Amino acid sequence: MLSLLSGISWAQCTTGNPGTNCSGPLNVQPQPGNTAQSAITLIDLGLPVPTPAAGQYTLSIASGMILESDNGNSYRSLVGPSGPPGPSGATGPAGPPGAQGPQGPSGPQGPTGTSGAPPDYSFYCGSGFNAGVGTWEIGNSFDRDQIDMTNATSVRFLITIATNVLPSGSYAQAEYTPDGTNWYALSGEVPVTTPTGMYSSGWQDLPTGANGDYTVRIVVFNAGTSAAQLALRQLHLQFK
Repeated sequence: MLSLLSGISWAQCTTGNPGTNCSGPLNVQPQPGNTAQSAITLIDLGLPVPTPAAGQYTLSIASGMILESDNGNSYRSLVGPSGPPGPSGATGPAGPPGAQGPQGPSGPQGPTGTSGAPPDYSFYCGSGFNAGVGTWEIGNSFDRDQIDMTNATSVRFLITIATNVLPSGSYAQAEYTPDGTNWYALSGEVPVTTPTGMYSSGWQDLPTGANGDYTVRIVVFNAGTSAAQLALRQLHLQFK
């Protein structure tokens, strides 16, 4: 079926078999004041296309496409094959930053810190100590200290000495007791045999079993055969 839209056609047409035969040329002229483009419209009736015939050039519709037959040849589509893909276009500019995302969940709790004890404890500051033969506690029970070493990992013992010292093999050392009766070494041994200076045990790992809230004292071991004066001045026990 052939219809003319938005225009007037001029041609000589007669009833044919089949359809309508028009002698050309066929002109489609829009009417005055027309607001749409001229067009020739083929209505798809869902029927078979006309049989191609020699000397005839036919437009018809099949499977939703306009087909053409020329001079008795088979119908062919008027739409050519797709061309090859064109080259990729240039990269466009970056878009604006997106909105800030929500705050993430809290991370896991970190490990316990390495030291819960104050870093430095002072035990003695005097003019000297009369050391008997063997091991002697400096001062008495009133010169001890209670130290929470639960989280400490290292300990260092420092002393200062003036002029009077003890024989070779003598030393000072910090001790702790977990039960008030038995005493165990807490620091390394610091020799007390060289006058006029500061001496240290160096940083050492806290002894096994010393992590706790325990009483601490300072002792001197006199390796000589008689009591002697030791010119101690400062005694410091440090933790980290």
